[in-house]
Amino acid sequence: MEIVDGNDALEYSLRVSVRAKRMQLKVTSWGSVEVVVPQRVSIDRVAPFVRKHRQWLERTVARVRGMRGDRPALVSLLPDSVHLAALAEDWQVCYAQGSRSRVRAAIAGDGRRSLHIETAEDAAAHVPLQGWLHDYARHHLLPWLQEVSEECHLPFARAAVRAQKTRWGSCTARGHISLNRHLLFLPPPLVRYVLIHELCHTVHLNHSPRYWSLVRRHEPDYALREAELRRAARHIPLWACHGTD
Repeated sequence: MEIVDGNDALEYSLRVSVRAKRMQLKVTSWGSVEVVVPQRVSIDRVAPFVRKHRQWLERTVARVRGMRGDRPALVSLLPDSVHLAALAEDWQVCYAQGSRSRVRAAIAGDGRRSLHIETAEDAAAHVPLQGWLHDYARHHLLPWLQEVSEECHLPFARAAVRAQKTRWGSCTARGHISLNRHLLFLPPPLVRYVLIHELCHTVHLNHSPRYWSLVRRHEPDYALREAELRRAARHIPLWACHGTD
């Protein structure tokens, strides 16, 4: 969808939420705009709401895109390396033409890690790379969640890895936790905090004082971590989120 004022258009996506209590504006990690609308709110109210906050949206989008523009490694769909800060791993990436899209991961005797991407189209090389990221995130994030769960004595019912657009994680009333695969790009202390944040939601499915008291018990520096998370999207490279915003 888009808002048009004169010759200038502002594009945005729309998401209806059963949990939202009021309309919200979110700028994604790549600088696109999402409007979250409560289920019972008329869609006719969206355009005036976006128009009212247009200046803030334009400033925020420009800031997000500007931060990425200063770091070429983040804006390439064909990266020559992948840095996973959560695991302190660096992977070199090689590309080759092939009849189908696939990824082969290899670790040399000296510890060097490499990814060999085979694809029929260079423009689509990020697709198998995203698939590898998703599988690798499942392999590492789910055991990590289990480890923190046992340490904090906060059990959960089930967990999955997803490519969430605006959240680092989520938890349902049934104790089902979803983790964003992009957590692999964040420093370990931030990843751990997200895990604690979601595990605490298995006890309090809100952000009440009792919830934050429980979070503080397991992460005394939670306020600092929250502030860091608000800036953490800058670590996500374009290839990882392209086509998901």
